[in-house]
Amino acid sequence: MPTAVEVYRAVAETDELSSGDIAFLSLARTRVAGETPPGEAFDPVGRVPAYPKPGLLPLPHGREVAIDTMFALVVTHSCEIDRQRNQDVEAAHFDCRLTVAPIVPEPAVTLVDDGGRTTDPMSWAAIERNDPVNSLYLPSIDSVATYAPGVDRSWPRAFADLRGLVTVSRGMVRADRLFGLTPAYLGILQRQLARFLTWRDLARHEVLEAMAGRRIEAVVALNPKSGRWRLALTADDGSSVTIEVRTQGE
Repeated sequence: MPTAVEVYRAVAETDELSSGDIAFLSLARTRVAGETPPGEAFDPVGRVPAYPKPGLLPLPHGREVAIDTMFALVVTHSCEIDRQRNQDVEAAHFDCRLTVAPIVPEPAVTLVDDGGRTTDPMSWAAIERNDPVNSLYLPSIDSVATYAPGVDRSWPRAFADLRGLVTVSRGMVRADRLFGLTPAYLGILQRQLARFLTWRDLARHEVLEAMAGRRIEAVVALNPKSGRWRLALTADDGSSVTIEVRTQGE
């Protein structure tokens, strides 16, 4: 489990914007009027975000904008932030958008198993290991003043929810930035982004790695449709993985 000193770093007001910056932001989501996430409860790996009660802005045709004000993590890669410096573009004309992931703190969620039983310790153990592909673990801090002088309050353990990625203004991040991630933990963020954007549910990277070098003992076809087969493969050590195979051109 990573500790605060391994994860966080102080950020000076004059520091350039960077991937891993953490700021207090307003995040907008467009949705059908009245639509909400499926309850306050998370599944065992924390897939459903429990965002604060949003402010609402009505739109035509039964739509609305939900605005949540909360901490968020910049996930835009640093080279994307800096790229325009090499094109002789004035700062006032830099692309204003940064991609951020909302940060969900422990007090805002309840983790439960398939039977509806609370399993906070087991579930948080998985989140702390960064096992879920859709989150990045953020440890607790006894006093935020360690990284942001003058902010003498604690920071609960939390995770950045990669399923809630949105874009916000560079100016907002710069104005309300609190602290950032260490260079070493930025590598973990980049790993999580790669897992989230490429592997998702059917192809879990760590599962595939564990199957390497094993003999396939059994193959079971699952619900074929639309020119695709899902196959359950069982190896000689009893481990298994589900893959999807295209059976014809589309």
